[in-house]
This record gives sequence, structure tokens and C-alpha cells, in this order.
Amino acid sequence: MAAPKPAGLLHTKLMPPRLSTGTVPRERLLVRLDEGLTRKVTLVSAPTGFGKTTLVRTWITDRKIPSAWVTLDEHDNDPVRFWTYVCSALRTLDSTLGKATLSMLTGPQPPSFGTLLTPLLNDLTQFDTGSVLVLDEYHAIRSKEVHDGVSFLVQHLPESLHLVFVTRTDPDLPLGLLRARDELVEIAASDLRFNQQEAEAFLQTTAGADLPGSAVTRLLQKTEGWPAGLRLGALALQNKGNIPDLEKWIEDFSGSNRYIADYLMREVFESQPPDIQTFLMKTSFFGRLTGSLCDAILETDHSAMALERLERDNLFLVQLERAGDQTWYRYSPLFAESLQYSARQQLEEAEIRLLFAKATNWYEYHALLDEAIETALTAKLADRAMGLIERFIEIHDLSEMQTISRWLEAIPQQEILRHPVISLTYAQVLLYSTDRFAPATATRIEPFLGAAESAWQAEGNYARLGQLHSFRGIVHWWQGEFQKAFDHARQSLLELPEQDVLWRGNSLLILSYEGLNEGRIFDARNDILEARALLGAAQNHYGVLATLQILSQVFYWQGELEQASHLNQQIATEAVGEESMLDDQGFAALSLADIAYEKNDLTEAEQLAARAADLAGKRGNEMLQMQATLRLAFIRAARNDFGGAGELMKPLVSGMHHPALLREIQEAQSRLSILSGDLHAVRGWEAVIATESQLVPSAQKEREALTLARLRIAEGKALEALEILAGRAAGAARDGRVRSQVTVLCLEALAHRANSDPAQAAKCLSEALTIGQGKGFRRIFLDEGAHMIALLQEVLPALPTRLLSSFVVTLVHSLPPGASSHLTATGSMVPIEALSQQEVRVLRLLAAGLSNADIARELIVSTNTIKTHVKSIYRKLGVNSREEAREVARGLKLL
Repeated sequence: MAAPKPAGLLHTKLMPPRLSTGTVPRERLLVRLDEGLTRKVTLVSAPTGFGKTTLVRTWITDRKIPSAWVTLDEHDNDPVRFWTYVCSALRTLDSTLGKATLSMLTGPQPPSFGTLLTPLLNDLTQFDTGSVLVLDEYHAIRSKEVHDGVSFLVQHLPESLHLVFVTRTDPDLPLGLLRARDELVEIAASDLRFNQQEAEAFLQTTAGADLPGSAVTRLLQKTEGWPAGLRLGALALQNKGNIPDLEKWIEDFSGSNRYIADYLMREVFESQPPDIQTFLMKTSFFGRLTGSLCDAILETDHSAMALERLERDNLFLVQLERAGDQTWYRYSPLFAESLQYSARQQLEEAEIRLLFAKATNWYEYHALLDEAIETALTAKLADRAMGLIERFIEIHDLSEMQTISRWLEAIPQQEILRHPVISLTYAQVLLYSTDRFAPATATRIEPFLGAAESAWQAEGNYARLGQLHSFRGIVHWWQGEFQKAFDHARQSLLELPEQDVLWRGNSLLILSYEGLNEGRIFDARNDILEARALLGAAQNHYGVLATLQILSQVFYWQGELEQASHLNQQIATEAVGEESMLDDQGFAALSLADIAYEKNDLTEAEQLAARAADLAGKRGNEMLQMQATLRLAFIRAARNDFGGAGELMKPLVSGMHHPALLREIQEAQSRLSILSGDLHAVRGWEAVIATESQLVPSAQKEREALTLARLRIAEGKALEALEILAGRAAGAARDGRVRSQVTVLCLEALAHRANSDPAQAAKCLSEALTIGQGKGFRRIFLDEGAHMIALLQEVLPALPTRLLSSFVVTLVHSLPPGASSHLTATGSMVPIEALSQQEVRVLRLLAAGLSNADIARELIVSTNTIKTHVKSIYRKLGVNSREEAREVARGLKLL
């Protein structure tokens, strides 16, 4: 059962043209099309007038093939519009096809083509009726996004569907691959040219002229077998009647396109009655015609009869199928162009503009907003177009952003500034379609935001002002001006109504980032969970990805590393398609690098951080570039390569333009200098942080305070360090900053040790270890250097549980070769001996419940070897059974 077509579509685009009575059978080409059904794709490619559409339409009718049809035009380069028409066409075959995809297309920001087309392909897989989808006039498509989506469709096309492309030029699709795989049948201009037999039959059928074979041959040569040229010749013969010197007439007949168009006007147009000439000229500007539309344009009531007559007389008018009580037609492109040229010579410009204005009114009345806008823009009716675009935005929002952008680029800026809704919309289009990080983008956007703000302030329209403040927050966010972003987001929430889920969700997203910056993790979590719900309700895919990113940061600070990892993997999977998604991929890679680093998996952390840095470079994302480079520097330091870490950070300092980011780099440099023992390099940084600034986020201030405490410990000023750290552990715990809490406890332990208070040092470190072991922290301890390793050894004998003891042993043996050579074993209850990589593999399989024999098969070793590994694992972990080994391994986050 075919599904109803979505409202707002031009349904005639889904209707194949009706075949004329003068169609000549071309069995040789129909057989070629039959052969195509055994492949994925048929390509019918030739210049205009070669009968491509007629051939395919004849084949479908003659072979009674179930088919869906889309006639494309230049406006279908918008991916949303293109796939909406394709899905609607397929649903004429069966209402179960493309329902989910069509639903996603109606959202405010549709997902990538991979996500979009997967459910459609799954539907087609379940559809067991062999069918054909014809994409006519495919040469109108120039969008890379559309081509990429079509290529994806072709690559995964099920056997139930065959694609036919009808085009003037070869499309930007993987044709070479299809040829190599024998999945393509091609019909080109050389195939479509009429041969002698076809030309004779065509001229006889069309012109009713029984021409001598020599005359047909000469005419065939003059037109080079071009079907349109022969049709023009046939019409000329009809109008001429008896031609005394046929040979001379053929000699005078030119095959060049321009000459034929001129000839068409002279021999066909001028032979029509004056009223028909007027009808032809005044309706030639419009791509598709129906009686009601023509009546509105011409202010008559008999246009339907005139169209029927023109079609019956084969006057280059193609009839489409009926839509309701309307029968639609379109002129042959060459004929229409010739008519338009003549019309512009004979009609005043004001008269032509009036025709477009009348057509615009008709399209609007019939709810064809797209056609109404296109027509108004063609006639340069700016005010009319702006009103229609505003209505379009109310219905579609930004779902067809490329289309809106194309429309507004055709309108003078001063006209746009007079319409606040369109000004805000155009500002969004500019931000999302250009470099959102560039200051020039913010500068370009500002006039539109200023105009909208002035208008809504004068009206007292606080709901709209709330939207504008929320959007300003986005602009400042991407510019790195976070305090301004937070202020605008907070103001917007005072003005936005509760039901405005999109903009309220956007503002809460921004404020959740403020919570992170201020170290208020619980507040950030509450804001981001609400933002995710609101943006999900608004079907804002991009906003939801952003909420997942911040939520992963919340989990990271709370020590929920597995949950943070899961969210970032989800982002990496879903953030595909548009170039802007590279930002999401980059931050997801960086977050996964941070998690891998905390687990002390330096190899994976390095690979992920390098990918984040590469994506940041491609996007010009300064913040991501800075954070990824810092992570790479700390990875080098973790391998005792402090020189390499410093080299990585040098370009950051010289190339950074944003003061807040520069301050973050300077803190990281100082931390590495302290860790390497170069205290002299930190003196300048002390002077920087001594100058208080209200613009420095609390999280940054905390990082600086902890680094200053490290400096005081290294200087032998333990009491000053303890003063700096006083109350910070409790404050971090209160706000949900588990990582900060553990870090402060570690530094307090080191300060007490330096102050010759081993009992208090052991107490603080034991608390840090208890939390850190449960969360799977590693680098928090290891990044405090040799003094922390020595302290770990000192407290090891007094630790209350075997799990904590094993955790400390794991930490000590996590250091790179040579870093712990000065350390000695203690009389601890657990030997200080780490598991080998093979023993870790055996332990994971053992904990999964595999027998020794199963583990041996998995690792391709003997069972005796596995028994030896198991015995060694028991000894190193201090356990006597598989269950105990599993418990310790789980506690140490080895599984």
C-alpha cells in the first residue's frame, strides 16, 4: 500500500512524464535496460534532447516494472530536501519504506547520511518486490553531501532495488568501482542517437512525412542523430506543408543548438495564433504549469484547455501525471529558454515582475512555500520573499539550512536587518556554516544580532530576547569568551518560557560548563542532565552530543572512568558526517586519552591525544589543540622525557592568543618543572598567579593552588603547603570533585612527610589510596614523582587490606624502566613484584571463568605453561584460589 506524500512537497516531481503518442520503440535500448536489472545501477547519460527520460519511461511502462520516480532540480542540492523526495518516492511503492528516515529528516538538525540511510536500507532489505528508483535530471545535483549519501546508498544497495540515473553529465559517484565490479550498465549519447530506421519511423510518426531514405539520411547527418533536432525538424515540416525543394530545405536546417532554438521560434512559435503566443511567453518562466496556476498568472479561466491543446499538438509541452484535480505540465527546456528570450524582448520588465508576483501568490495559497520563495527571489521581490522565508523558518527552523542560506544570500543585507526573526536565523546559518572559532565570524554575525535585539527590545518581546541571549552565549562559547557566554545564558533563562525546550536546553548546556569551570561538579551534573533531556526533546542532535561530552567530564571528575569512557565512545560513533563534527570527535578522543592516561595506559593515551591534536589542527580549534598538546607533554614526562615534554609546549606558548588558555599552559609548565626538579623555572609563574583576577575560573585557581603547594613542598616549606591545602579536600568532596579530593590528600601526605609527621602522612595517603583504588586512579599518585613512590613504600606494611597493598605494589611497578631503580623492597606483607603482560592476560581469562585448557587454547601455549603462570599469579597477588585472584584483579581494575 503506497503511503501519502508529505505536505509541502511538489508532488509532480514524483511523477514520471506521460509518454507522447509519437514515441518510437527502441527495442535495442530496452534490452540494454533489461540487462541493467542484473546489476546495481543503470546510468543513462547524454546531453539535453537525446530522449533519455522518454526511453526510461517507455521501458518502465513496456516492462511493467514497479518503480519510483524523482525529477530533480537545482533546489534539491539541500540534503534534507533531496532525501525527503527520495523517501517519499519509495513510499509510493510501499508505505513501510523509509518511514524512520523520513521522520529523522523532519527534525531540526538531521543526523549524518550514514545514520540517516541505515534504516532505509534495512527497510529495502525486507522489501521483497524487485523495483526501480529513477533519479531523473541528476545533473542538477552538485552537492558533495548528496553525492556522498547516494554513494553510500549504492554501496549498500539490496537486491530488491535497482537505481537508474538519468543525467546530462556523469555524476560524481564511484563509477570506476562499479565498472570494475560489473555492477553498472551505461547508455550514453552514442547509444541514444537515432539510427536510420529509428529516424524514419520517428519522422513518419511525428510529421506524417514519408521522406525518401536519402532525405532522412541527410537530416540524420545534419542533426547527428539528435532526437530533439529531428523533432524540431518534424515540427517545421508540419508547419511548412508541401516543400517543393526538400533537399534544399534540409541543407538549410542547422544542427547547432542555438540555431535550432532560433528556428524553433521562427517556424513554430510565430506560426501560432496571437493568444497562444502570449500564453507561451508569459508562462515560459515557470518550471511546472497547471491550469490553475496559469489562470492566476494570466487572469483568465481557460488555461487548462490551452495546456491540453499545446500538449496535443506536441508543442514541446510534457504532461506529468495528475495531482488531485490538477494536471501538471512542463515545457522542454530548450523551448522554454527560447520563449523566455523572446518574452524579455517583447514585454516590459515591470510586466514580467507582475507575472512572478501573481505566481508567488498562487504558490503561497496552495502551501507551496518553497516555490513561492523561489519565484519571489527570481523576480527580486525582496519584501515578499522575506515574509515567505519567515513563514518557512517558523515551520522548518534550521532543518534546511543550506536552502535558507542560498535564499538569504540573494537578498540585500539591509532588507534582512529589517526582519528580526530572519536576522537571528541568518546569524545561526553564518555561525554553523563558517569557521565558528574565527573572530571574523563573530564580527560578521553581530550586525544581525544587534538589529534583532533592538527590534525585540522596542517590542518588549522577552521570549525572543531570551533566544537571542542564548544564541549569543553560543557565539561567545566558540570564541573562547566563556564568562560572556555564561552571563548571556543566565540572562536567557530569566526570559525564556518553560516550553522553549531548544533554547533553554542550549543555555543549560552552557551553564553546565560554567559549573565544570567553577569546580561545582554536582551543579554541573544537574544542569547537563536537564539540558540533555530538553535538547533531546527538541531533536537537536548536535546539542545532545555536546551534553554527552560535558557529562563525560562530570563522570571523569567524579572518578567514574568507565561511564565517561562509554559516553565518549558513543560520541565518536555518532559524530560523523559534517565537518563540524570533527570538533566532537576531537574532544571525545581527548577525553578518552585522559582516561587512558589515568589508567596509566600511556601508549593508548598517546595515540588518542595525537588524534585529538590532528583534528584540532584541521578545525583551527585552539582550546582542543592546547589541551591535546598538554596531554602529550605529560605522557612524555611520565616516561621521564622532560626535555621532550618541554619541546612540545614551546610552540603553544608562542602561538597562543587567548589569555585564559595561556595561563593554563603556564601552570602546566610549572608543574612539569617542579616534577623535574627545575624550581628556578617556576619563579616567573609565581608572580603571574600572585595577581588575582576575577576572570580566572575556580577550577583553574584550584590547579594553580595545588601546583603552588607542590612548589612549597619542593622548597622545604611544608607548613606553608599545608596552609594552602587546608580545607580543600573537604571542599572538593562537597562539590563532587573526587579527583581533586584525592590529589589534595596526596599532597597533604607529602607535606606531612616533609614535616616529619609520618603518622599523619600515612593517614592522608591511606584515605587517598582507599578512594583512588576504588576509582581506578593511577596517574594521580604516580605524577607526584619519586617522593610519592617512597611514601607508598613506607606506608605499605601498615595498610589494612590486601587489596590496598596489592594496589600500591601495582603503582610502584607502573613506573618506566629506571624510574624506581633506587627503591628497595620493604618487609611488607605483599612482595613488591609486578605481573608480566602475559600473566595479566592469563589473569583476565582466568577471571572470566576459563579453564586452564581453555586459556592455553586461547593464548596458543601448553596447559603446563598456563599452570606455571597461574602459580606465579597466586604468589605475586598473595592469593590461594581463582575466586581470590578474581577479587584482587577486579579491585585493582585489571579486568
